[in-house]
This record gives sequence, structure tokens and C-alpha cells, in this order.
Amino acid sequence: MTARLRPLAPFLLLLPSALAGAADGPLSPDEALRAFRVAPGLRVELVAAEPLVASPAAMAFDERGRLFVAEDRGYPTGPGEGKPPAGRIALLTDDDGDGRMDRRSEFADGLTFPNGVMPWDGGLIVTCSPEILFLRDVDGDGRADERRVLFAGFSTAGSTQLRVSHPTLGPDNWVYVTSGLTGGKVTSPSAPDRPPVELKRTDFRFRPDLRGWEAADGRAQFGLTFDDFGRRFFCYNRVQVQHAVIASATLRRNPHLAFSDTVQDCPAETVAEPLKGHGAAARLYPISQNVTTADSHAGTFTAACGVTIFRGAGLPDAYRGGAFSCDPTGNLVHFDRLEPRGATFAARPAFEGFEFLASADNWCRPVFLAHGPDGALYVCDMYRKTIEHPDYLPVEVRKHTDFESGKDMGRIWRVTSISPERARKLRQVDLAGAPVETLCKALLDPDGWRQDTAQRLLLARRDPASIGPLGAIAADPKAPASAVVRALRLLDASDALKDATLRVALDHPSAPAREDALELAGARLAGDRSWLEPIKKLADDPDARVRFRAAIALGGAPADAEGVPVALARIAARDGSDRWARAAVFSSLAGREADFLPALRDHGAAFVAFDLLADLGRLLGASTPAGGRAGVIREVLGGAPGFADDGRICLLAGFAGSIRGRDDAGDSLTSAIGSAPDRGRLIEVIGRLVDRANDAAADPATPIEARRAAVDLLGDAGFDRSGATLLKLVDPRQPPALQAAAVRALATERDDRVTSALLARDRCAGYTPTLRDEVLSALISRPHHLPGLLAALEDGRVPVGAVDALRRRQLAQHRDAEVRRRSEGLFGAVSGDRGRVFEAYKDVAEAKGDPAAGRSVFRRECSSCHRLDQEGFAVGPDLFGIRNQPKSAILLHILAPDHEITPGFASYTVATRDGRVLTGLIASETPSSLTLREPLGKETTVLRDQVEEVSAGSQSLMPAGLEQKISRREFADLLGYLKGEGPAPRE
Repeated sequence: MTARLRPLAPFLLLLPSALAGAADGPLSPDEALRAFRVAPGLRVELVAAEPLVASPAAMAFDERGRLFVAEDRGYPTGPGEGKPPAGRIALLTDDDGDGRMDRRSEFADGLTFPNGVMPWDGGLIVTCSPEILFLRDVDGDGRADERRVLFAGFSTAGSTQLRVSHPTLGPDNWVYVTSGLTGGKVTSPSAPDRPPVELKRTDFRFRPDLRGWEAADGRAQFGLTFDDFGRRFFCYNRVQVQHAVIASATLRRNPHLAFSDTVQDCPAETVAEPLKGHGAAARLYPISQNVTTADSHAGTFTAACGVTIFRGAGLPDAYRGGAFSCDPTGNLVHFDRLEPRGATFAARPAFEGFEFLASADNWCRPVFLAHGPDGALYVCDMYRKTIEHPDYLPVEVRKHTDFESGKDMGRIWRVTSISPERARKLRQVDLAGAPVETLCKALLDPDGWRQDTAQRLLLARRDPASIGPLGAIAADPKAPASAVVRALRLLDASDALKDATLRVALDHPSAPAREDALELAGARLAGDRSWLEPIKKLADDPDARVRFRAAIALGGAPADAEGVPVALARIAARDGSDRWARAAVFSSLAGREADFLPALRDHGAAFVAFDLLADLGRLLGASTPAGGRAGVIREVLGGAPGFADDGRICLLAGFAGSIRGRDDAGDSLTSAIGSAPDRGRLIEVIGRLVDRANDAAADPATPIEARRAAVDLLGDAGFDRSGATLLKLVDPRQPPALQAAAVRALATERDDRVTSALLARDRCAGYTPTLRDEVLSALISRPHHLPGLLAALEDGRVPVGAVDALRRRQLAQHRDAEVRRRSEGLFGAVSGDRGRVFEAYKDVAEAKGDPAAGRSVFRRECSSCHRLDQEGFAVGPDLFGIRNQPKSAILLHILAPDHEITPGFASYTVATRDGRVLTGLIASETPSSLTLREPLGKETTVLRDQVEEVSAGSQSLMPAGLEQKISRREFADLLGYLKGEGPAPRE
């Protein structure tokens, strides 16, 4: 995609009648249509509404252009005890061709929670956990007569939002489904003796003819899609687009490779939350007034679903290849451009300040997106008052939440830019009986729905007559890459892919075609060495993803195959800054490490991929037996033209970190050298590099990756030689990554001076939340440092409230009895005056309060720093989740705010070089700045080089003594409001 979608002013009028109705109840379809705001040059059209459709959760058009809709009418909790399952599959028909559905057939009913449909072999594959079903209408009456269970065992333990979904045929001819994050132990009645496939943190895939099934890398919630070339994308509620980059089976080829990621979170721009564990999400711009489950999620993705890579012809070309994602909580559909980033992609919002499609109607709930025969984007709108599962709401809130309204409603919308006349013509399609020549020609069509439908029909038929036309497409250098990919895969599925055809595809002018051909060629390499040379040639391909795929393919070469380490070194030299490329290269290095290092070294001083060298050092440390370590060190330090000093530091730092504690042969570089005949020279060179590392680590002009590697090497040099440098880097004015690396390097030392220095009173007072968290993590993980840490907590150098609940439990359950005893003394009870106040007020938690009056107390006393029900300012923690806690615990937080400070919410004072003194929470940190959030939500950003001093308070930003400002009666009212008792507040 090359066109840039520019932000424009709002252009669809939001009518007062629509806005007024949205606040109180559902809108009619015509009113709902007027409540949309859509991107420039597009229009929204109604396809179907109640009573033709209700609770649409997924949809698909079959080869005759018929629309099948999965209706999840039982969402979220089912129809109720004693009632039959409410889920259905509807068949909707457009009799007059105007694009609006006129008739409905009950294709299937009595289903629990159907949430996915895919046409196959004259019927439908339907996901309806715990099963995947096949439904087919045999007699042509519009109702399914055949019902078979294809697979069973998908988990139903989680909420109905967390279920297997999205059956999708990929260009590789496998049907993929998401696990819904819940997994299962999957079996098939077609093979009762086959062991179950256990889905732990994976999705699932199967051949539609049931010739095979297995776990699939990735763990998606509700969303699954492919681009034109077979790359798989999915999502979960906080991340709207993820990419399955590399297979775990590929990574497992090298047992010494410490890399387990298979999925890239694509959003390039996210907003972080201060609460630990909540992560970050992309910004959204809703125009409705809905309240999210967690108020701190407001304005970001909280329910991302239905991700779809757009491949249709019914929107402008600028949308092709981009990612659409729904957020039903925000009543919108978001669009991201996908930009190549090495082996994967970065998702960037195409619009600034508004969304592709947004509604002012609070009941509008987009959950699923699909392509249609007319090239348009279709939107399933479940249309509910509440789109949430009770499991995610506090008990008190559930009691007053309407989960029923809208169950008998639903809309399907279409977004398009083409003329109604052209759309009508495109919808007049019937490929059911088309000859193979027509279907093969449809693979060349630029419209994704036609490509997918033709592929599916050709795969189901497996007609020998298709082999010739498919071979011609695969070998045609002028054929679109998307058609070449499908032709290659269809030929392969029929065991008809000839070597000559595949070799031609490896030279296709389009990079995605070469990329896919490489995957197929790599599978043949182990049994046929003639594939080695054409694969090695592509190690120098101009496209990064082709080189990435070549690196993976080379791992299939026999161990004695010539030139593999050299080819991998060329890829590494070019793409070493991309972590996925590094993983691909290293996965193919098993048994070849000794030859790879000198091949890489031949790139000499010009080679600057510091992360690659550090990772290679770790790989060498893990794969080299103790007796061979001196040889690796010699290879790193010597040779011509040789690595630059910074490169040697990176390699040695990774190597030292990897061998530390690995065996009895010694866990430092000097012990690894052993009694080598040139021991003295090697130690001298290492000493010179340590001196260089001291200088590089402290030099702000040195690249951050090289500084971080220098810090890692200093962790092997001993406190006397490196301690002063490392301690200078444990400073809020340094980049956070460097601070963290310095803390970890220091913590590796079994030296009491480390604990004393890190926990010195004046130093502790200057730690930011991130840095203090790093120090606590590093010291708690090293038993040697625990006595010093506990002493610092006992004498007040480290505030007890700074230790979060997880670490308190970790210390209280420590295997060392003395650590447990001292921890119980520190964290066991509320101490001091605040403890006495809490004891005096405990009975207030038992009193019945007036939540409406409590809301007034909240506005008066709490809203300057807290948000709840979209009121107040987000300075302190999000209070929605507090409703899960008992009133006594909430009361403790209010009366003794320093007893346990939520991570990220301690107060800080920042003095700047221009004389300012700022007090508040450190809301965010970047390598170059700190952002301080003050009461009423005011934020001030200070550059690190302008910071004179950072001082961490020992107290929460929330002041103690609220009992002096409000009465016991008002406390009871406030607790009732915070617990969510009574009806939801309305204006």
C-alpha cells in the first residue's frame, strides 16, 4: 500500500435524534445508519436487520453468493436453565439483487454459541465449542440435513467470549481456527484412536478433508485473517493485529537457541497504562458515550476483534493490504496501514484523530468483518445494550447490568466506494458449477473473495484437469504473486508440483511469490541437495522477507552441505538488527556454529549489528562444551580482518552471560580460558576490552546497543573493576534500558557492597518506579542479596509500601525460614497511627450506604486524582477493578494508603536544572524524558538531561487523614458507590 489516507474534518452529520436515542435505547436501522461517521469517499449501506437477523457473530458468502450468518443469540450466558440452546445459522437471500436481504431460512438451530462459519464442499464448517461441526443441506430446502462433528474437545471452561472461532481456509490449504485463548484437548471422530492434540498456548489447524490436524503457532482470541500471500494475522482484546512470523518447529531445530516467540504484536504506536501487567494498547477515537470495563482502557483498544486484512475491490486501493479491526466497546471499526518491518510488519493508524467507521449509537457493536462478492467490507453488528461477559464485571456491578437487551436484534452493514450498479453486477455470481478453467482464471482476479472462493472449490474438487492451468499460472512471471502462491499450493496439495515449476517460481519478479516458493523448496532440500544452490542464491535477495525465508530454508540442508554457514552469515550481516532474522539464522545453525563465526568475522569492522553479536555470543556459550570455550574466545579476539572492539565486547558479553553458572568448568571468561598456552595474551586482550567497555558504557555518544553490551561485559569483570561505572548508570537520567542492564550486571556479583550501594538511602530516594522495580526484581532473584534488602526495608531505606503483593508473597513463601520470618514481620500488619485509625473505622464497612450520596463524596474528595464511571482524572489507579474487593479492603486502602502502594503510584519530586520542583506520579518514561502526572490530570514532560534530581517519596500520592474531612456516614456512602451498589449512575 502506497497511498496515504489523510485525516479530514468530520463529514457525516450526527443528527440530534440519533444522538438522543443512543443514550437511552436502541435506534431503528435508519437512525443507526445516520449515526455512523465513515471515512472520506465511502458510504455505509444496510444489508440486513432484525427480524431477518439477530445477534450476528460471523458471516460468509458461499460460491453462489448466498449469505450464511452465525447467530450467537445465547451470548453471553446462554438461554437460561431448562431452555434449548438459542444459537442458529441463518441463510439470508437477496431476491431482487439490490444488496439488501429479503428472506431468511433457518439453516440450523439448537446450537449453543456458534461463532464462525466457512463454506466447504457444499456445506458449512461451523465453530461451536466444544466442537467444530460440518452442516450441509442435502435436499435443497435451505435447512441443513447433515450434521457431523469434525472435531471435539475445545475448552468451554472460560467465558463464551473465549472459544474456538474463525474457521478460515489459508492459501496453504489448511483450515485455521483460533483457540479463543482457552485451548483444549482436541480429538476427531474420524480417527478415534489418534491421541488428542493438546492446545496450551496455540491455535489449531486441519486439512478440510481430515487428512491431518495439529496445533498451529499463535494464540488468538476472536479474529483470524490472511493477506494475499498467505501470511497469517490475528488479534486479542488489547492488540488489534498480530502476525505469526515463525514456526516453533523451526526454532526447535537448534536446542541452544534461547528464543521462543512466534508472534509479533504489530501496533507501532501504543499508549501504556501505569498499572502493572495491563500493558499498552493503540489509541482509539470513539464518538459514542460508552463506559469500558476498565476505565483506564478508555480511548484505547479494550475489545479488539474481527481483524481482517482487506483484499477486496470495493474500496479504494489505499485500503488493500491494510488491517481492519473492530472494537465493539468503542462502537467502531479501526484501520491500520501495514508497513514492512524486516520479517514482519508495523501497524500504523491511517487516520489521525478519528476512525474509519464509528457510531454515536451506544448499542452499535461491530464484532466481525468479511469480504463479499461485490468487493465491499461487510460488518456484523451484534447490536446489544451490553457487550460484555459477567465474568469480567465485579459482582455488585453484575447485579445491575442488563445483559439481555438486544438479543433479538442485529444488523449487517456494508462499506463500499463503488457504484450501486457495479456492485449489483458483481453480486450476481455463481461459481458452484464453474469449470476448472473459469476457477483458475478467477485466481488471477484482483478481488480477494473471488480468489479465495476459486481456491476453495479447486481444492475440494481436486480435478486433474486443473493441473495444466495451475502450472501455467505458477510458471508465469507476469502472473500476480497472489495467484502464483495459490497455484503452487494447489499443485502441491495434489502432489502435482513439478520441480521445474517450483524453480521458475523461485525467480518470480514478485518477492511474495519467491517467499512462498522458498518455503516449498526448503521442504525438499533435505532429500534433494540440488535445491541448495537456488536457495543460497536467495540469501542475497533484495527483499528482507525473502532473505528471512531463505535463512529458514537453509536449516533443512544436510549437516555437511557446503556454503550454508557462509550464506547464513551474509543474511546475518544484512539483517542482524531484526530479531526475527536473527532467530531464523540461528535456528539453522545447529552444528554449524564453529564455521559461522569466522564467516561472520570476515565482515570485519564494518559489521555493526550489536544485538546480533550479543545473541551469537549467547548461542556460542550455550552450544560450546567447556573444553572448547578457549577456542571460541580466541576466535573472537583474533583473526583478520577481525571484529571491531565494540563487536568483540558484544560477543564476549553474550558468551560470558551464557556460560555463567552453566557447569563446573568456570563461569567467567578468565576461567573459561583455562590453561590455554596463550592464556596470558588472551587475558590481556580481555582486560583491554573491559577498559574499553568502561568507557563505552559511560559514553552517551556510543550507540545504546553497544553501551548495553558493554554493561553486560562489565558484569563479568568484578566489582572492583566495574562497580563505579555501573553504579553511575543506575540513575534516572540514563536511558531506562541502560539503567536496567546496569542493575542486572551488579546483581550478578556475590558482593555485599552491591546491595549496600544499590540500597543506599540517598540513591533509593532517586529511583523512578521503573528503576526501583528493576532493583527489587534483581535483588529478590539473588538469594545472596536478600538479607541486605530485608535490612533496608526494616530500617526504612526502602519503603515497605513499595513492595507489591506478588513480591510480598514471594518473600513470605521463601524457602529460607529466616527470610520468611523477617518478611512476615514487615508485611504482616498495618502499623502506626494509620493501623489504629483503620481498626477504629472497621465497622463502617458493615454499614449500609447510599451510593448516590457516595458519588457526591467521590466527586468532592476523590475525583481530582481518580476516575470512575468516566468521572474525575486518571492520576491514581483505575477504580473499576476495586469493586471486586471487599469493603474492608477498600477502606484499608483509603485510611492507610501507604500500607501497600499500587506499583507505579508512589509520589515523586523532580527538580530540574531551570529551578522547577514538580511533584506527582511518573506517568511514563522514554529513553530521553520523564512525564510527571499531577492532580487534576496535568502532565509535564522533562528531558532527562534537564533533570537535576529525582526523589521518590516513601508515601503514596494519596494523602492520609481523609477521616478528618468526611463523616462515618459519608464513608459508608462512599464505600457503597465504590462497590457499585445500586443502579449504574446516569446523567
